[in-house]
Amino acid sequence: MRQIGLVTCVLALAALPARAEKVEHRRPPALPLDHAQLEDPCVKGSGASCTRALDGFYAALTANEDGTAKHPARITYLGDSLTADDTIAQRLRSTLGGRFGDGGPGFVHVVPPHPYCRHRAVRRTASASWTVHGVATPFPPDRLLGYGGGSAESHGGASARFTPTQQVVTRAEVYYLAQPGGGELGIAVDGKDASAIATSAPTKKASYAAVPLGGALSKLDLKASGRVRVFGVVLEADRGLVVDNLGVVNATAKSWGKNRRDHWTGQLAHRAPDLFVVMIGTNEAGWLEGKALVEHTRVMQELLAPVRAANPTASCLVVSPFDQLDYEKAGLPPRASIAPMVAAQRTAATAAGCAFWDGQAWMGGPGSSRAWRRAGWLTNDFAHPTTAGAHRIADALSAGLLDGYAAYRTR
Repeated sequence: MRQIGLVTCVLALAALPARAEKVEHRRPPALPLDHAQLEDPCVKGSGASCTRALDGFYAALTANEDGTAKHPARITYLGDSLTADDTIAQRLRSTLGGRFGDGGPGFVHVVPPHPYCRHRAVRRTASASWTVHGVATPFPPDRLLGYGGGSAESHGGASARFTPTQQVVTRAEVYYLAQPGGGELGIAVDGKDASAIATSAPTKKASYAAVPLGGALSKLDLKASGRVRVFGVVLEADRGLVVDNLGVVNATAKSWGKNRRDHWTGQLAHRAPDLFVVMIGTNEAGWLEGKALVEHTRVMQELLAPVRAANPTASCLVVSPFDQLDYEKAGLPPRASIAPMVAAQRTAATAAGCAFWDGQAWMGGPGSSRAWRRAGWLTNDFAHPTTAGAHRIADALSAGLLDGYAAYRTR
């Protein structure tokens, strides 16, 4: 039986009226779009020999732009409900892909770990017979979830189909769990049987199977027989820019940490993203206080540790929580938790050797979400971006990364 956890805050909060706030739709004010101001510290050396946190990603962009890359430049974007609908990730695919080439959809869940998790670069259908777990819903007893924080398991028979929206996919790979008593996973490419994976193994371990493609992929079908647990598929091109969306509704930094560390670290190493983005904290902002708020630095450090351990020469970027108003209080004051969360996440990013983007400062500082709501960039909960707001965030991040890349090319 599929587990979907708590009712998504996206729908519940968006339906609430904005108390004591008259929402006016007008031309957006002259707020700073402005490029993301990315804090990109030295992680090795100093002066002219300084290696910065984002250099690994910029090196991957360079290889793709110069025609020497062996795979597309990979961005993995971990988040919560702000990213779960794939609007931010898809905008990055479009914007950065326009510069470096379309690298394909990237990592795709077989069945999303929450009904409102989406992927806009692939059409996905699945039978109802999968049992689904995720980082924001009850975990499987063994705590072995997939790269994207979810898993889909068949105990008899189940199927799924993936149809990319663009004909650029030339590589496909299945992420699954090898396990005692595992069944078989049949794979068809464009309607023709391509291979079969025997998932039985003496012990449980994350495993991977490359799918032979004869050219550009039109559709990929999976058919499970017996007990089969699948974490997802990777669909990408030989070159370009690819963005994996690991946004899960209701997820928190602490819930992501429940995915067994050694298991997830191995998948991180296998996927080998050139830039791992962590943008989380929307849910915690509503209740973090006291001891839990003090511990947020440690929780973030524990989330980042496997990311760094798996790919120590790659790049990582922490995007802080954006500004929120406390819609439950008279006068709608800025949420008191945001500023200390920003500080905690900056500390964790610096300690891990990651770049950092202060999202609240970029928005305009504490209370700036009021003007964002009036401009139509936030929903009524003063936390979740509208489509226009999500595009604004993605465009600022794209611009900030391209600024850094331009500087990198001139060193």
